[in-house]
Amino acid sequence: MAFDLSCLDTDSLEGFRSHTDPLADNTVREIIDSGYEAQINQIFALLVQNDSFDAHTFCDLDGDLADTLTRYFEKSSVLPEWADMQQVLIGEELFATYGPEVFMLLNVSSLPMCYTCANGAQVLFDTGRLLTHNGDVDPLARRLMETAQMVVNVLSPGGLLPDGKGLVTIQKVRLIHAAIRYFIKRRGWDTETLGEPINQEDLAGTLMSFGPVILSGLKHLNADLTPVQCNAYMHTWKVVGYLMGIDEQLLPDTYEQGFGLATKILEHQACESEAGKALNNACTLFMHEMIPMKLFDDVPAYLTEYFLADFSKASGIDLGECIGVKNEIDLRDKLVLRLTQFIVGHLSNVANIEVVQRISAPFNRLLLEGIIKYYNKGKKVHFFIPPSLKKNWKLED
Repeated sequence: MAFDLSCLDTDSLEGFRSHTDPLADNTVREIIDSGYEAQINQIFALLVQNDSFDAHTFCDLDGDLADTLTRYFEKSSVLPEWADMQQVLIGEELFATYGPEVFMLLNVSSLPMCYTCANGAQVLFDTGRLLTHNGDVDPLARRLMETAQMVVNVLSPGGLLPDGKGLVTIQKVRLIHAAIRYFIKRRGWDTETLGEPINQEDLAGTLMSFGPVILSGLKHLNADLTPVQCNAYMHTWKVVGYLMGIDEQLLPDTYEQGFGLATKILEHQACESEAGKALNNACTLFMHEMIPMKLFDDVPAYLTEYFLADFSKASGIDLGECIGVKNEIDLRDKLVLRLTQFIVGHLSNVANIEVVQRISAPFNRLLLEGIIKYYNKGKKVHFFIPPSLKKNWKLED
């Protein structure tokens, strides 16, 4: 199905808010209706522990339950006919080149943009998985690292091949989304006002945060990307979107189409919310925890405001204001003064884009190294980067 941005007006996007993911939703409903709700925790423990699934994976579960899960994993593993694995290979190569930058952009651009969409942010807020408790970063770290791990698994070599880690991760996330929808609605989710939890529009907006939002950020970081690379990266995430159960009408082919879709969703959904502010604050605290050097404390807000600017302009909405990121006039000067001794070169008289390009390199390296060290300290957070990518990014354990 050819993507047509012109067909996606406010009414059609609103319609997508009442649609979710029948395959995953029916699987969870079948589990519950068959009397296996008590086994939900056991099921999700199996999902976490396994990197591939077949009939033997669920041999310790009751027969009907095992059959239900096996059918889900068989149906959800089928790639679309239009999937071009040569394009996916180019997308993987782009990630192999710019992985550290992608990790930084995930935290200062992709996730903050998701938080600007108030109704979708409310789901994340209500599940509580992104908020710290009593100063403990573990719940927050777990959720953010799960997102980072999905990106690694999807974009690592062979991630979307049969039984690839990326494909299996997508299948897990899709089923977890369905479980969240089921239980959050049972607790009284306001569907009439907020739409279905984790609905098609929210899923598409999140997908755009991994595709065109990342590409936009890389271009601002002066990455030398060709149209072929950009469209291959978009194709990779289009395949991911299909595997996540997103309607093909919401799966763009090109960077320009993706930017346009992201803008339309922001125009429809972005607004100031306490949930969005709380989530973005939690994300910032996470980065502070990963980079304990105080001189970088203002960097996340500065970078978020900068990387969201194009989408703020396109949508006509101050996205930074939606999530409580204040555009302080003197923030740039404070950063320049504070970081002068850390970064080689004088920053006092250069443009914003040059400041961003100079501070982002050490920042994204420290952030990624901090995440790896956090995992290696024995925290109960699973985060793995293939050795080939670590070597390419010049990272050590």
